[in-house]
Amino acid sequence: MKRLLISFFFIFYFTVNANSEVIDVKNEEKNFGEWKVICEIDDMMSYAHCKIASKFFDNSSVITLQPFAKFANQFFIIIPNVAHGSFVKIRVDQNDLILSKNISAKDFGLIPLEDFQKNNLFLQMKTGDFLFLRFNIKGQQKEITTKINLQDFRNALEYYNHRASK
Repeated sequence: MKRLLISFFFIFYFTVNANSEVIDVKNEEKNFGEWKVICEIDDMMSYAHCKIASKFFDNSSVITLQPFAKFANQFFIIIPNVAHGSFVKIRVDQNDLILSKNISAKDFGLIPLEDFQKNNLFLQMKTGDFLFLRFNIKGQQKEITTKINLQDFRNALEYYNHRASK
């Protein structure tokens, strides 16, 4: 009888255990033209941690943000080969020019902007047509100017807001 009970326990244990599923956080990426929404989804917690990003020069420079209430610290522009001692000029359409602080080697390509500049830039991006960035690259005399479509950004932002609110 004891042997039968042990056998039943093992059969029951492995049958029940075989129906479980081990899950991990899922990664999801959705493209909107020049912009992407990248999410890590935790099904157990019904939570999506998302960010919006766009590559804009040499396949390594990126702008990334997570637009929530206190997001200013979550808005980054990274240009790995930006010239030290220079600064970046940023403009949305015909709005006022935004100038970064001078870039030093210790910034590692992260463009230093004040929180109020990030907030203003985000507000302008939500209504503008194009984002322009002008900067110098190490070892080059000519300035680089990039133009990023903001209609795609607004589509990505709409998806972000929908995804992050679930």
